Amino acid sequence: MIASSSRPHMLSDIAGKLKAPAIISALHVLPFMIMELVNRRSLPEGFPIPLFIFMWLLGLTFVALLMPILRSLATGNSAIENHISLLPTVAFLIFIAWLWVTVVVDQMPCFLGVPNCD
Repeated sequence: MIASSSRPHMLSDIAGKLKAPAIISALHVLPFMIMELVNRRSLPEGFPIPLFIFMWLLGLTFVALLMPILRSLATGNSAIENHISLLPTVAFLIFIAWLWVTVVVDQMPCFLGVPNCD
């Protein structure tokens, strides 16, 4: 069982590891949020907050999975040499990237203010 004194340290480690991916993914979503705000057709229309949260989570997951791989490559770590163990991660990264592109292509008319984009 984990001692209660180590729990805050564990949470701070997780928060520290997710800080950079959270900022990077927010910077990727921000231009789409700005386009949505600038090109809105009317004010009573609801802002698609769940869409932007989903896009942010996709980016967060992508960057969080990619960073350890890039760090291993940069340091020359031998753990990266086992390509078979990387296959599921790379496949998941490809899936996340495909999903991100699909969402952006589907929602681009809405971001640009096209009437009846849904």
